[in-house]
Amino acid sequence: MALNYAKTAETILDKVGGEKNVSGLTHCMTRLRFVLKDSAIPKDAEVEKIPGVIRVIRQGGQYQVVIGNEVSNVYKELLKLGHFEESTGSSEGGSKENLFSRLSGFIAGCMTPLLPAMLGCGMIKVVLTLLTTFSLIDKTGSTYVILNAAGDAFFYYMPILLAMTTAKRLGSNIYLAMVVAALMIHPDITALLLKGNTTYFGLPVTAATYSSSVLPVLLIVPLMGYVERFADKVCPSLVKVFLKPLLVIFITIPIALIVVGPIGSILGNYLASGINLLYSKAGWLAIMILSAGMPFIVMTGMHYALIPIALTGLTNMGFDAILIITMFCSNLAQGGASLAVAVRTKDKDARSTASASGVSAIIAGVTEPAMYGVTLKYKTPMIAAVIGAGVAGLYAGIMHLVAYSMGGSPSGLSLIQMIGGTGFGNLLNGVVTLAISLVVSFVMTLVLYKPEVKEETPEEIVEAPVQEKRTLVDTIELASPLSGDIIPLSQVEDAVFAGGVLGEGLAIIPSEGKVYAPADGIISAVVDSKHAVGITTDTGVEILIHVGLDTVQLGGEGFTLHCKAGDKVKKGSLLLEFDMDKIKEAGFPVTTPVLVSNMVNFVSLKTTDKKQVKTGETLLTIV
Repeated sequence: MALNYAKTAETILDKVGGEKNVSGLTHCMTRLRFVLKDSAIPKDAEVEKIPGVIRVIRQGGQYQVVIGNEVSNVYKELLKLGHFEESTGSSEGGSKENLFSRLSGFIAGCMTPLLPAMLGCGMIKVVLTLLTTFSLIDKTGSTYVILNAAGDAFFYYMPILLAMTTAKRLGSNIYLAMVVAALMIHPDITALLLKGNTTYFGLPVTAATYSSSVLPVLLIVPLMGYVERFADKVCPSLVKVFLKPLLVIFITIPIALIVVGPIGSILGNYLASGINLLYSKAGWLAIMILSAGMPFIVMTGMHYALIPIALTGLTNMGFDAILIITMFCSNLAQGGASLAVAVRTKDKDARSTASASGVSAIIAGVTEPAMYGVTLKYKTPMIAAVIGAGVAGLYAGIMHLVAYSMGGSPSGLSLIQMIGGTGFGNLLNGVVTLAISLVVSFVMTLVLYKPEVKEETPEEIVEAPVQEKRTLVDTIELASPLSGDIIPLSQVEDAVFAGGVLGEGLAIIPSEGKVYAPADGIISAVVDSKHAVGITTDTGVEILIHVGLDTVQLGGEGFTLHCKAGDKVKKGSLLLEFDMDKIKEAGFPVTTPVLVSNMVNFVSLKTTDKKQVKTGETLLTIV
């Protein structure tokens, strides 16, 4: 059944609130991009039921309706229905996303690829905690040492792994970023900084510990990107291969150790002083505020600044009423919120991640999987966790809950550390605090978290015509249109491409800014923003080459087209040039998906096994 473009356009416009709610409209190769005055009006599930609509995405302040190859036809019909200004800005009256949304999106995007390793090590810590709690292994034995190292491995070396994902997200050299992060946690550097009075070419270096920290890497890698681009411009081509990395590392070292890295330590010192002052004046308020804010303190690594306070309390008074208690409230709240997400979501992968993260936080006190993989990612569960932790902290502060010993990361099993004093009153308060933290965060998440669920009504689903599979005598080979590193679609940081919504294929992180025709054919589509090209080959394969992610927002800046719709091209013809530095400087990844959008006409597609490819080499084989 052919798509009725006019009807689809009319229905979409109605569902997004009509012309009066649209302050801007444009389109890219596959999506309609609305800028809405009130983005709360459209109901995603209803829009996704419209014939021709593949998916709805709220991203970058835009309401994006994924149509696929027919998007230009639907766009033309929309222009007939109203007078729309082209815009790539944000919704809500043209304002950009708030700082928290952008920051949390960036952090979650950098942390999400690390989830498998994070969850695995977190669950090792859970197992180890259970084994030691029930005296099933000896803490002095080799088994304990090995399991403990396995559980700590990810968290200790997290700055190196995070440097890799951050650099990849920003389009910087991941190996240089990893070297800078490795320097910051190198045992010799750690020992040197702990001695104090450290200098670098006469400049003072603040004593700090960077293992397990997040903020220093998230700050230094973007700055390293600017250093990298500077080095690329000033280095002569003849010596660039070794001079560029030398300059990047040499210049970034003092920035990391003297400027950026110590920020967390300096803020931590001020935090510790403020906490002592606040606790002496209003202990209950201090515990409540710290419990609520602990996720963000842990995120920056500043919770290490509280350890001396805890040790001082345990040594001088025999108990700690600050660090262990506030982390106890916060960690349990993260667990409760994650479990609530597992209950609410319909996505199997999200449920699995949330369940494991919740168990890890509650039993072992390892909250990174919950924070970066669940609560911060979906935003409202983080709000619920903050509320739950704050309420639990308020109760703990009023009842003067304390811990009489320091063990691993505070968790549900930390109730053991609350046995002491006179009678079991303190332990009872610990149990109540645990219950408050879990229940409040769980219930608040159920209230606030609205999982995106695509509801389908059978009678409204328009089935695509079934086309006969083509039986081929010979296979069809498509050449690579770019040179660069190959990654699977599943690793592309865009749900539409990663989910295979627009077709099968792979993605290339280009090493040069040129796109060539992968086969003989006709240019079937180009867009005004020049960042994508569609080709229909002489063998009937429909190919989409999409340079960068969300690069439509550049409005064609940095792109030069060498073809137009309807042109006949030969394999190897130059189709498009793009300025990689300009795209990266604008904050967009240069990752380029190469897709076959009409695989329904064929039997199977095989991608090359190579990790790197050069222009003209076989990239895809179709049967």
